[in-house]
Amino acid sequence: MTDPNTRAHRIDRMPIPIRLVDAPTSQGMVVPFVTLAHRDRSRPVWGKLDPTRLREVWQHKLCQICGEPLTDPAVLYLRPADYLRGIAVEPGLHPECGLYSRRVCPMLSGAVDRYNPHPTYHRCTDPACTCARWIEPEPAPGEAVRDGQPAEAWYEAWIALADYAIVSDPGTENTAPATGIDLQPSSRIRRLRRIRDAAPGAHTLDLLAALIATRALFTSVDEPE
Repeated sequence: MTDPNTRAHRIDRMPIPIRLVDAPTSQGMVVPFVTLAHRDRSRPVWGKLDPTRLREVWQHKLCQICGEPLTDPAVLYLRPADYLRGIAVEPGLHPECGLYSRRVCPMLSGAVDRYNPHPTYHRCTDPACTCARWIEPEPAPGEAVRDGQPAEAWYEAWIALADYAIVSDPGTENTAPATGIDLQPSSRIRRLRRIRDAAPGAHTLDLLAALIATRALFTSVDEPE
């Protein structure tokens, strides 16, 4: 396991892209635009999304980290389960915001091997803060099952902005409804690479690894540096 003090020191030294220099920070990390936070955005609820900001990100095709309009190409982070479902549930990012995220995010960087428990809300004393109106929902189908479980592999995919198509999945009795980027057909994905391996004990059919292997057989390897 990564020593937390070592990791904090590494994050403190991680350069922040120019695009993010004015973004709020907490614990040495930029607070993503879509992350739920108190009025003082240096006090985020890590692991929880702001539903209002998330709708804005989907509607206007904004970067989930900086909140600015996406440019071509858009970067996606997805798991094999997302590809199997045909929808990337994480909103897109600019390449430089993606590079920063995969270096500082404990899950994307591989610093943690298990998903965190469902985050809880803490009210603050600021009367102007909206936290007084936050409602903690029940975990969606399948969400509680993932809490504390071994992390899956994560992949970075690049797609053309013209292929950034937002779709909705109604879900099933075992999976929650979701909004995300359409991953079908697979030709939408221009570049693809694995950025972290699955943790020991994770059991997921990894069709993304098979997709990379198939592309390597028939084309030159086309992966971002």
